[in-house]
Amino acid sequence: MIHKTHTKYIVIVLFLSIALSPFQSHAQSLKQVLKTYKKDSKVACEKKGGYWYQGKCWANFSEFDDGISVENIDSEVEKQLETAEKYGISVDGIDHEIDFFFPEIDEEEGEILFITLFKDENGVKTLLQIAPLKKAKKKSFEANAILLNGNLLEFTEEDQVDVPSMIIAQGTSQVTSQKGDAGDFLITGSLTDVKEGKDIPFTMNAGEMLSGMGDTTLEIKGDEVFLNGTLGTKSYKQFKDLIAQYPEVKTIVLQNVPGSVNDAVNMHTGRIIREAGLTTKVLVDSQISSGGVDLFCAGKERIITQGAQLGIHSWGGGGLSADDFPKDHPAHQYQIAYFTMCLGEEIGPDFYFRTLEAAPAGEMHWMDWEEIKKWSIATQLIKH
Repeated sequence: MIHKTHTKYIVIVLFLSIALSPFQSHAQSLKQVLKTYKKDSKVACEKKGGYWYQGKCWANFSEFDDGISVENIDSEVEKQLETAEKYGISVDGIDHEIDFFFPEIDEEEGEILFITLFKDENGVKTLLQIAPLKKAKKKSFEANAILLNGNLLEFTEEDQVDVPSMIIAQGTSQVTSQKGDAGDFLITGSLTDVKEGKDIPFTMNAGEMLSGMGDTTLEIKGDEVFLNGTLGTKSYKQFKDLIAQYPEVKTIVLQNVPGSVNDAVNMHTGRIIREAGLTTKVLVDSQISSGGVDLFCAGKERIITQGAQLGIHSWGGGGLSADDFPKDHPAHQYQIAYFTMCLGEEIGPDFYFRTLEAAPAGEMHWMDWEEIKKWSIATQLIKH
């Protein structure tokens, strides 16, 4: 039986899937983030150690700045992918690649949660591990472990009623922080199959770098490629290779794309799609949201079939949300530049700020047909 605390954490998992932001790992106060120096030039600002943007000298933004330059994106992606190769999980003696790993601290409840996604021959699995925060302060500590069938990052709140039936096994694990590797963990554990009572041992080596990998798949059909999954670092490499190796592909069909776990990279994925002149398209049964909508907007031509679901919302994390920041704060600069590239100077910035007010980070606003037309999200609308 799943405990109420576990159900609560499913809500946290849902929040993580759509709200990971550049500020997720910086639990700084709003006062610190908004602090400015009284400097009147870029030179004076930088000499003070500040960040010059929109005529103001922001005191602390540099330590939060996760933006990646065009010159550095390829090397940064390669570095992240190489780092991720050393990670993996073995379940009942069978090795699997880890698609997603994220440790989330809940100060209020005094607990830490580890979320792990991987695929076996039967599809996606989610491994949840929960431990008291007091124990987690030690180098090695015990956690409760639950293995579930399916990807909890793609669950809706309505799906929560079915979660107990998705539990495959439960048990415990021993979590050890790796010396010299901040955010890296070696984990061993044992689960018991809830139906057959069989013991299922597992071991895993994982790190926070995996939280931004994503799990997208691309399937080429003629001159179209069908995109599914959560966008991340892997997606950039997939599209970079696609553009280089399959010039016959002209259209990206987004089917189920619930968001992005690495917005800094996702904006570059959109950039190379636009530079390649590719068309983006959603079908009557497509459902895309958050970073999925961002990527759709990158298409040089953008085709929306009536009935497709497009979800937008604000970003947030680390106790902060987008509406905490004034419009002239540098936290907005990369998204403003991205949507300007996608939708133009007149619409792009306004649409970005529309996404922030549409719904909070932990919720979703599904655009109706009139909204889609109003914001020129599509260059071609197909009535179904």
